[in-house]
Amino acid sequence: MQTSWRKKLSRTVRSKLRRRVLSNHGEGIVANTRNGLLVVDPGDFGVSRALLDRGAYDWPEIQWLGRLIDAQSQLVFVGTHIGALLVPLVRNSGATRVRALEPSPRNHRFLSMNLALNGLGFTSALQVAAGNQEGHVRFAENPLNSGNSRISAAGNVEVRVAKLDTVLADCPPVDLLVMDTEGFEVEVMRGGAELLRRTRYLYVEYAPEQLREQGRAPADFIQQAAAHFDSMYVRGSEVEFFPNKSFARHLAGLPPERGLLLNLLFSNDAAPRTELMTL
Repeated sequence: MQTSWRKKLSRTVRSKLRRRVLSNHGEGIVANTRNGLLVVDPGDFGVSRALLDRGAYDWPEIQWLGRLIDAQSQLVFVGTHIGALLVPLVRNSGATRVRALEPSPRNHRFLSMNLALNGLGFTSALQVAAGNQEGHVRFAENPLNSGNSRISAAGNVEVRVAKLDTVLADCPPVDLLVMDTEGFEVEVMRGGAELLRRTRYLYVEYAPEQLREQGRAPADFIQQAAAHFDSMYVRGSEVEFFPNKSFARHLAGLPPERGLLLNLLFSNDAAPRTELMTL
């Protein structure tokens, strides 16, 4: 606990110094990366730091997901952050039918700038949280790791929340839905049941600890996934494929490790797609 406190304090001080070095009124730094030309927060120790230090973020995953889509694909991003996944997937595929949701006011501002910088003004980017209700909720913007910003009763801002089935009621069948909502996935899926029924692939984070922080059990997540999809791909040292809802037993049997986080690709593929079985 003491180590964690010291690490947070150190990052807070360094974050403020980085922003001060930038300028008193600077909004961000433009990073020329493999993910695209992106405005990033110099005080962020998550995605922005990876882009600034390494010039790329989640590049193997982006290349892998890119095998699923082309210029005709319908894409939906829920919890889009600053667009580090959206921008390269859209640019590389040539897709023009794109919907995006990002609730954080600060992240949405960066996202809007990054869409413009990369010529993706055709993308619909709504500043709204996805959930299983309509109205407003408190939202916590994490100043040290903006990708970890989330719905929280102790949040510093208030944001609009809506069901995916409401805000995307006119959306055509979805080829790829990318979801990153920091433990709120169960509520998002419940409020997007109709959209999920016409979704071919769902790429989503599975983090039991985050689910519990949002008042949901891992079993709730598994139940929602199994209600809409028959199979699952997992990328590790190799790609594993779980058909016929066998993923439910696999996920339920994982040891309860602290900090466990998996990126899962759900589908209704009866057999594994050859192009997805190699890293």
